[in-house]
Amino acid sequence: MSVKNRLDRINPPYIVEVICDTENNETWWVGTCDKLRLATEGQTYEELQQRVWEIAPEMHELQGYGKESDNIRISFIQTESHHEHQRLEM
Repeated sequence: MSVKNRLDRINPPYIVEVICDTENNETWWVGTCDKLRLATEGQTYEELQQRVWEIAPEMHELQGYGKESDNIRISFIQTESHHEHQRLEM
């Protein structure tokens, strides 16, 4: 068993589902995590990731998971349709 798999069993990551929303010629990356009750956005994927890392420790504590935010792990999962993929390439 790999180290990652063992770590995932001991300290599973929070899953942030990511979508790219293009509306009115603007692109926004939107991330949500049901377990943390987190929803945020950024104009770039990197900005979204940074924003999630800024607020995840506070949401972790507010949901009653403890104050040990140093051990938080996050997996960003992006889902897109073929149509969305083509739109992003333009």
